Amino acid sequence: MPGYYAHLATVNPVVSKNRSFIYGVEMPDLLKKYYKLGGLIYAEEKYCSFQMNDMPDFSFFEDRVQQEVEDKNSTDGLHYGWSSSPDIYLFWNSLSSNQKNNSFFLGYLWHLLGDKLVYSWLDIEGKFDNFLEWHKNDSNLSTLMELEYKKLHNDWNKLNALIRDRYPDVILTPEVIELNTVKFNSDNHLDYVDWNIVKKIIDYMRSINPLEEDSEKIINEIMSFLPEETDCSIDTLNKKLKLSRFKK
Repeated sequence: MPGYYAHLATVNPVVSKNRSFIYGVEMPDLLKKYYKLGGLIYAEEKYCSFQMNDMPDFSFFEDRVQQEVEDKNSTDGLHYGWSSSPDIYLFWNSLSSNQKNNSFFLGYLWHLLGDKLVYSWLDIEGKFDNFLEWHKNDSNLSTLMELEYKKLHNDWNKLNALIRDRYPDVILTPEVIELNTVKFNSDNHLDYVDWNIVKKIIDYMRSINPLEEDSEKIINEIMSFLPEETDCSIDTLNKKLKLSRFKK
C-alpha cells in the first residue's frame, strides 16, 4: 500500500478506536522506517516507547527488521516479502492461536492484506515493465525511469490528498505525524495509481470488522478477490467484491 494514510483509511471506523490494532496496521512500515533512520537499537527504543501490554516484545521483529528484501521471490522482511506482494499465509501460519486472536496481530494482518489487494489491482510492476519494453532501446532509459519513479511518488502524495478529502474521519497518529513523511498534492492527475480502484478497495476493507469476523475466512476471501492474469479493470474488481460475505 502507498503509505500510512491509505492503510489507516482501510480500517473500519469502529475498529480504529482500538489503539493496539492501529499499531499493528502501522508496524510493518513504522519499524522499517525506524530501522532505516537509526538502526536496530533506535527501532527498539521507539517501539518500546509506545508498546502496549498486548503487543509482543521487540524480539518478535528483531530478525525481520534487519532483513533486506531484494528478490521478488523472497519472504524476508517485515512484509514477509516485497511490500507489494507480501506472503499472507506465511505470516498468518507463523502465529500461535493466541496471537491470531490478538488485536495487534490482526492489525498487522490488515496491513499485509491491504498491500496485497491494492498493489495486485494497481499492477504497478506491470506498468513499469510495459514502460521498459516500450523504451528498451532508448539511450536515456535510466533517466526516463527516474522520471517514472518520480511520477509514482507524486501519485502517492496525490492519493493522500484524495483520501484526506474523501475520508475526513481518518486521522494520522502521533507516531506517524512525528515522522513527517506524509505529504499531500491536490493535483488529481494520476499516472500509475487508479483512484477508483483504491477507493473501491478502501470502502470494501473498512466495511469489515476484523475483530469480530473469522480471520481465516477474511483471508481466503481477499485472496480469492485478487485479479486473474492481466485483468485489473474496475469492472472486474466490482464483480468480485459484490461476492463478499462480509461487506454490509
